[in-house]
Amino acid sequence: MYLQKILNLSIFTIIIFLFTACAVDNQQLENGKKIYPKEPISQKLIDEINQIALLINQNNFSLLNAKYIHPINGFYDITKIENRNIFEIKKSISDIDSNIDSFVIRFDKVTFDCSPYDDSLYGWDKYGIFISSQTKPYVSKIMEEANLIQPNSYKLEDIEKMDFMEQTSYEVTIPYVIIFYITKIDNQWYITLIDNVTTDCSR
Repeated sequence: MYLQKILNLSIFTIIIFLFTACAVDNQQLENGKKIYPKEPISQKLIDEINQIALLINQNNFSLLNAKYIHPINGFYDITKIENRNIFEIKKSISDIDSNIDSFVIRFDKVTFDCSPYDDSLYGWDKYGIFISSQTKPYVSKIMEEANLIQPNSYKLEDIEKMDFMEQTSYEVTIPYVIIFYITKIDNQWYITLIDNVTTDCSR
């Protein structure tokens, strides 16, 4: 009787352990992908974004590139060709509009409207510097789609690295100037992606 109780308790413990492990795994996965925690927005991050905006406004691209573009990784420049997103790895920023209308940091949603039938509605609906935790899986999706067409175009570990970068980044939008992802690498914030797709109204 005593041994039976111990056996029942052991089985119960194993079941609880397996259930808990599955629950943890389910929390970490969404649509088959791991979910990575994003570092909370800090004053340090806001200060870095302000500094980036100031350097752009001053046309000081040499300092911008030296401080905010990773010297080895560079950044991913996302564009659209024939309704298909592509990326190119670049090591410097040199040609963007430096006219920033507002340096107010905002956390609400900003929207770009192509409005092909009404030019008066074309453009952004707000001014400021917008920080969003909602990022798009641009590069990882391009890699995954390339692998469907030509298997092993990209290694699984490279796709996972990109997925990690995209999930842990913040999207920063400065209307009519730039949309970029900012990511913490080795305790330093870097521009890791520039989005040229959102404002591309080509069909």
